[in-house]
Formats: sequence, structure tokens, C-alpha cells
Amino acid sequence: MRLRLRIAAVLGVFVAVNALFVLAVVWAYGVLLPAIVGGTFVLLSDGRLALRLAQFPVSWPTALLLVGLFLAGQLYYGYRRVLAHTGQRAGEHEARTDTTDDTDDHNVDRIVRRLSMTADIPEPTIRVVDDDTPSCYTIGRFTDATIVVTTGLIDRLDAAELESVLAHEIGHIANRDVTLMTVTTLFLEITDRVYHSSMLARRAVLNPGSLSEQDRAALTWFLPLVALTSVFVAPILWLFPRVADWATRTLSQTREFAADAAAAEITGNPLALATALIDLTDASETPATDLRTTKIRALCIVPSELVNGREASALPAVSPPAADEDRDREQRVRAWLDGTTPATGDETPAETQTQTQTQTQTHPAVDERVERLAALAAGEERTRVRVRTQVGRT
Repeated sequence: MRLRLRIAAVLGVFVAVNALFVLAVVWAYGVLLPAIVGGTFVLLSDGRLALRLAQFPVSWPTALLLVGLFLAGQLYYGYRRVLAHTGQRAGEHEARTDTTDDTDDHNVDRIVRRLSMTADIPEPTIRVVDDDTPSCYTIGRFTDATIVVTTGLIDRLDAAELESVLAHEIGHIANRDVTLMTVTTLFLEITDRVYHSSMLARRAVLNPGSLSEQDRAALTWFLPLVALTSVFVAPILWLFPRVADWATRTLSQTREFAADAAAAEITGNPLALATALIDLTDASETPATDLRTTKIRALCIVPSELVNGREASALPAVSPPAADEDRDREQRVRAWLDGTTPATGDETPAETQTQTQTQTQTHPAVDERVERLAALAAGEERTRVRVRTQVGRT
């Protein structure tokens, strides 16, 4: 419940900042700059200062319409942008030719179908990419979603871990996370680019070599407007990329916790997801720390590039869990959180810990996610012990 309240609060801030951004741009170019130019002429001719800034150039219904169109545009173009990174077109879901044995209990389609029924959501499309990189992410709008899985992920995880990772993606679909992150990351990019453009005059003075052909054309044809924008509008726009960055990071991290909790509830096996996260973290390259250059990675279960490639014609065999899987998972989680490896017992994986810290940009630190899952597992075990004790007494 606390996660849902936090997500709702961040979304409220996000919508408010969107509205303020649209209103600020309209006011700056519809009231502020004309008032400054007109007031300057009045001051030079009559010697009096006349600035009327407490007004708005359009009616409030028109302003609300502009805000709505701005949000709708983000949703539409943001979705197409995400699809462009995965090699798909809007409305297109690639079908996989599955040549595996239908009796295989570990068939990915069967797992997703069962998880979807448990979560009570429409069954998403499954796309298996023939790539050795262990990766999994979801694209789509609302409940019309596609889960992309690589053969490398299936090879690396056992059946319980694979199920938990797929349940994590099912949790994202149920929470409409893909749509939310598509819109928020695009707004971050828009505000950052608008602020960067508003500083054109300053960049022309301090770093003229960085200017593009479009920048030079704007300076040639619209120099007065560019100068006024840098002086008067840029300070107003300075705040928006920073608030958008905070909202995007907070929402991204909170939705990961929520999807982890959903996966634990759907599968009833939090430790399986914990060990899967450990495996995927160890196998992933350390991502860049700037969310604006890695925002698409926020769609993955751990920060990584969105893998796109040819469709797998057949699925690799899924490894069955070990005979004593619960005990083994508990030991692996405890060892990883203590900063040791099960193989040596006293060696600190410094590279893994550093990587964990750098992932806090789009995702929560993996050790924090693993700790929460371990706490959920401990809580479920206490509940089972209490139930068994009560049954024994009766």
C-alpha cells in the first residue's frame, strides 16, 4: 500500500510539473518577452516603466487543452520511440515459432499463461530473442504488452528463477509501468532539450565550437529572440529538467520494488527472484549513471541494453531447480548480502558491489531489492511456522 501511495504521489507531481512546464513556456513567450520588449520601448520614449506580467495569453480551457495535448503527445511518441529501440513498429507483435515439445512443463509460454491467470491480466505476447545476453523487458501500452526474453536468460536461470523474472514483468504489466515510464522518460528528455536550447546564446559565447548548423541558423535569423530567451526564459526553465529527473528516478525505483513484491506474491517464492537478480547483476555490464543516456534501460529487470535480434526458432531447455533449492537459495542470498561468494566464503566481490551502487540511477540498488525479498521470504516462513504450530495444537 505504501508503494502504491508513493507512486501515486510521484505521478501527481509529474502531472503538475507537466502542466507548469506548458504554462511557463506559454507565459514566457506570450507575456514575459512581449512585455519586456514593449516596456523597453515605452521606457525609452516616455521615461516610464510599464510591465503587465500578471496575465495569461490564453484562456484557462485552452491552457488545459494544451496540457492534455502535451501529455497525449508524450504517450504517443514515447511509445513509438521505445518500439524503435526494439526494432518493432507500432501495433506489431512478432510471433515466435515454437518447436519445443508441448509437454515441456518449463515452456515459457506456459509459464506466462499461468502467471497471467494468477495475476488476472490479459496474457501478454512472448518474444524470445536468440541472444546470449541474459535480458528480459516488457514493451507495450497498458495491458497490450510484449515480454521480450533472450535465450541467454533461459540458459542462465533455473525454472523457479525464470518463473520469478517473468512474474516480475507480469507485475509491471499489471501496474501499467511501461506506459508510465515511457511518458516520464520522454518528459525528462523534452525538458532537458528545451532548457539546453534556451541557453543557445550563452553556449555561443562560451563554447562556439559546440554549435550545430541549426544553432548557427537560429543565431543568424533570430538573434534578438535567442538573446532574450537566454536571459529571461532560461532561468524559468532551469528547474524543470531537475524535477523531471527526480520524478523519473523515484518512479522508476519505486515501480521496481512494486514489481518485485508482485512477483513474490504471484509465485510465492521471493528467494527465487533474489537469486535471479544476483545472477543477472553479475552477468550485466555496469551501465552509465546518466539517466538521460540510459532511460530505455529502465524497462529491463536490471539496467542493461534492450536486446533485439532474430526470433529464436526453439527454446533452450530450462534447468530444473536443485533438489535442496530453498536452502541453497537462502545461503546464496545471505552470502551475497554479506559481500562474500559461496565458492570462497571470504572473498569480497568489489566489482559487483560497485556495480550495485551505480544501478541506483534507474533501478534501486540490487542489494536493497535482495534484502527486501529476503525479508518477504522470512515473513512467509514465520507465517508457515505459526500456522503449523496452531494446527499442531488443535
